[in-house]
Amino acid sequence: MKYDLVLFDLDGTLINTLEAIGKTVNSCLEEMGLKTYSLKKFNELIGHGVAGIVEKIFLLEGYDEDTVNPDEVIKNIRKYYEKYYNYNVNIYKGIDRLLDFLEENSIGKGIVTNKDHRLAVKTVEKNLSKWKFEDIIGADDANYPRKPHPYGIEKMMKQTGVNRERVLYIGDMETDVKTAENAGVDIIYCNWGFGNVKGEKDIPEEIRVDNVEEVISIIKGNNK
Repeated sequence: MKYDLVLFDLDGTLINTLEAIGKTVNSCLEEMGLKTYSLKKFNELIGHGVAGIVEKIFLLEGYDEDTVNPDEVIKNIRKYYEKYYNYNVNIYKGIDRLLDFLEENSIGKGIVTNKDHRLAVKTVEKNLSKWKFEDIIGADDANYPRKPHPYGIEKMMKQTGVNRERVLYIGDMETDVKTAENAGVDIIYCNWGFGNVKGEKDIPEEIRVDNVEEVISIIKGNNK
């Protein structure tokens, strides 16, 4: 095997949470009398956690922070996440086979995501409890930076003692590619995720995969 540790993004990589994100954020925006969005639009808004979604909404709509408090929007979104974090969530096709393969071959696995840490843990417990992860590192803006900062990957490497040349990061957005580059580890970009749906263009073809079988082949050390 080429890798001893495989790290994953969560939303858009292991599980499809688009409807949960859309339901959560739109419920908050509707309550606050703000513009809501289609599911297609949420493909453009996600990728940097709750705070990132709010930042993009304020840029998109030009909201005056003296009129609409972004911290209140973030707080309200997190309130609705408690209710809708698992709304119509499902595991992507083949992910069960991939996680089984890693366990059968004693390859470590972990999750590094920009989803709020506590909700990331709850989501994994709800949908991926069959498998054991070395750790789940979600976003915690008060204590450490979000991706593309390499904090999460570097922490996982330190915890497991695995050298960066034996680490693979798997994600679905340009943010994940930059995170892996900043950490100095190999990256796979999943074409089934949010990034490809929203039309990210500057992703090298050699790191793109269309299915789990390609991922397993790369982990084994085979070329695409």
